[in-house]
Amino acid sequence: MDAIEIYFGAYGALLALAVATLMSSVVRIIRNRSAVRVGLLTPLLMLLILLDLCSLINSASRLMGLADLNLALVTVGMSAAGLYFIIAAMAAPDDFATWPDLNAYYDKHKRVLIGGLLAGSLLGFEVNSVLVKGFTETLHTRWMGLHVALFLAFYLLMVALLVVRNRIANLVMLSVLNAIFLVVMLTF
Repeated sequence: MDAIEIYFGAYGALLALAVATLMSSVVRIIRNRSAVRVGLLTPLLMLLILLDLCSLINSASRLMGLADLNLALVTVGMSAAGLYFIIAAMAAPDDFATWPDLNAYYDKHKRVLIGGLLAGSLLGFEVNSVLVKGFTETLHTRWMGLHVALFLAFYLLMVALLVVRNRIANLVMLSVLNAIFLVVMLTF
């Protein structure tokens, strides 16, 4: 490793921590959304910070000649990663005394969690693929053959989870979604 790689590793780690800290703030706001008036100013400032971080990452990678990135790809990638961070941080409660029944926690937060997972998947997989490969190549590589059935099942089940309240139906849909990932891991 040369000096520039060490520098950019540390630089990237600090930027990643900045994004994680920002996303932690989003998690706290979402968790306390019934106790705090959110308004528009703070969310717009947080979005500006995220976009500026993406711009900085893109600019640094170009200046240092480490990658041929564009701002759209970095922004979509960081947004998807940020969504995954938020849903991962919110997957279980911080205080189990407040939420002794995890099924009740799921019922209360599932729209945020499933909606974030759906948005993260669309950004991270579909939009990033289009930005890197173009629409036509993405259509031919991701949306042909068995992929079509798996992707359609995945996205339709995710949308269904957003609206179906029955716990048994949710249990079945979550089980099928996990099975889809197993099929993908074992066949592709």
